[in-house]
Amino acid sequence: MKKNLYLFELSDIFANQVYLPYSSGVVWSYSKNKEIIRDNYDLKDWFYYREDINNILSRIDKPDILGFSCFMWNWNINCDIAKIVKQKFPDCLVVFGGQHQPMQDRNDGFFHSHPYVDILVHHEGEESFYEILVESLKKEPCYDNIAGITLNKDNKIHKTPPRPRIKDLESVPSPYLDGSFDELISKNKSGLFYSAIVESTRGCPYSCAFCEIGEKYYAKIQTSYEKTKKEIDWISDNKIEYVTDANSNYGLKYEPDYNLALYVRDRKNNTGYPDAYRVTWAKGKADKVLNIAKVFEEVGVQKGMTIALQSMNSGVLKAVKRKNIDDGKLQEFIEMYESENIASYVELIWGLPEETLNSFKNGVIEIMNYGYHNYLDIHLMMLLPNAPIGSKQYRDKYGIKTSTTQPRFSHRHIDGSLSSDVVEFVTSTNTLSKEEWIEGHQYRWLIIFGHYLGPLQFISRGLNKIYGIPFGDFYNNVMDFCKTNRNTVIGKEYFEIKQNLNNILGNKRFWGAVVPNAGDINWNVDESTCIKIADGRKSDFYKEIKDHVLSRYPQVKLDVLEDLLRYQQNRLSDPNVLYPFADSYKYNIHDVIENGSGLLRKENTVSFNAKSYNSDLFGWAKEVLWFGRRVGRYKTAAKTISI
Repeated sequence: MKKNLYLFELSDIFANQVYLPYSSGVVWSYSKNKEIIRDNYDLKDWFYYREDINNILSRIDKPDILGFSCFMWNWNINCDIAKIVKQKFPDCLVVFGGQHQPMQDRNDGFFHSHPYVDILVHHEGEESFYEILVESLKKEPCYDNIAGITLNKDNKIHKTPPRPRIKDLESVPSPYLDGSFDELISKNKSGLFYSAIVESTRGCPYSCAFCEIGEKYYAKIQTSYEKTKKEIDWISDNKIEYVTDANSNYGLKYEPDYNLALYVRDRKNNTGYPDAYRVTWAKGKADKVLNIAKVFEEVGVQKGMTIALQSMNSGVLKAVKRKNIDDGKLQEFIEMYESENIASYVELIWGLPEETLNSFKNGVIEIMNYGYHNYLDIHLMMLLPNAPIGSKQYRDKYGIKTSTTQPRFSHRHIDGSLSSDVVEFVTSTNTLSKEEWIEGHQYRWLIIFGHYLGPLQFISRGLNKIYGIPFGDFYNNVMDFCKTNRNTVIGKEYFEIKQNLNNILGNKRFWGAVVPNAGDINWNVDESTCIKIADGRKSDFYKEIKDHVLSRYPQVKLDVLEDLLRYQQNRLSDPNVLYPFADSYKYNIHDVIENGSGLLRKENTVSFNAKSYNSDLFGWAKEVLWFGRRVGRYKTAAKTISI
């Protein structure tokens, strides 16, 4: 009789979309490729999306082995399931793998607090899990000689030697190509849309301390380009829209990455799929991967090219072992992308070691001063358990303190309940108090909502060009305005978000915000502010901003500001406006902002164009603020048509 095997890789559902369980899939494909496994094991089911735990438990019958792929978003629910099943079926073997289970140097005491787990599989799991399955077939199995695991043996921890890296990734069977997912897709009765992960490379030569693959084990890159091309065939044939390539440095291996991009382009042209192909661009190689970005841009499968800076502070970068784009190159890259009409977005991380509130703010403003206004993504620093920065030595050295909260995921449907899963967010360090971290979070909200999603961007750029008002001065003063004008549109948002943050850190509410009339969606707080402004608060918001600017900057002329405010509103995509339209101005505001012209009092007309949404607030928010934020879809196209 075959043994019953169950595999778990639980993911959240976003807008009725869920990832196929690639990690558990590739582990199973590697094992079932061997006759001994096919003859002796029956994969009864695998669970790949979060649902009521009782529904999951009801489908588990007489399990012999449970295998869990553990990530930050499913750790606690995995533990809950394993604990309950182990109590009911004490003889079943429970195996944990994946990025979130503790590595060998950090798992002392784990089995004491998690007695329902039998084995931890570290790093690459294909070979180790296969050997566990083979050993489990024996009358008296002994797992002591399986490399790369930690096991609970007679209530004692036994750690085996590390497992060497897989040398040929092409040789690892694919769950797409061997039929592992065929039945899963055919039995889809929930109307779910699938996303897929492919792995054109595995490993990373860099050693960023905040990344789980920043350790030496993954330093050598293994490739699987030919297999990936076949997987893309399967993906497009099965009409799967969204693909994530797990290549950590797309473009680092230029020629094969470029050729793969051509292949994706051709499949999209021939079949219509995939609709999106997400990659993580090579760090510090942005100029060399422009040609690849242009290929993806031809068929619209990319949503912006990443410039992953993480910090503008050299001391911070040294602390996290990160090398950024060479000095002086950032502006060059930005100009290069803009000249080729390739959208790009910059990434920073708030809360890294050695960062201060002032250095963070200065870094944000430095990026603006380079003339970069498309999109800035500022991530909150999460402490991944197996990243170098998560070690006790690292925490002690930099005074890292954390708060435990639910995972921060955007755009999932909200049922009002909190996730049982939690992650660690860095909330203070030797150079950053918790109060300063909260202030930085609020500043982050203002910068993303106000500047990089647009409602204040053209005002600040106009005031900078015309009156020399620094971006830093402008946004610091808007922050002060929020704090001292609690009953204004933006003041209410500031205090509501601050209170929500305190509740989040206390595990009393979910990250983000649900906005009436904008769907049952967990919006980012910067997005939610934009939605509220668009939904009936626009007039009040800009009147308050007008009064603030006039009171704070007496050198600003009223008629210039009125032109600037109308231009600001016209440049902002609005779900309630019918496009295209034209507007007339007393001053050459458009040419000042976009072309660097001097301010002239000259009657002129500017045309504005964008997609019309006929007051469909949710449709606008989804396409502009969610899907389109990284490519600047919040902005209308503007052109001077008469002078």
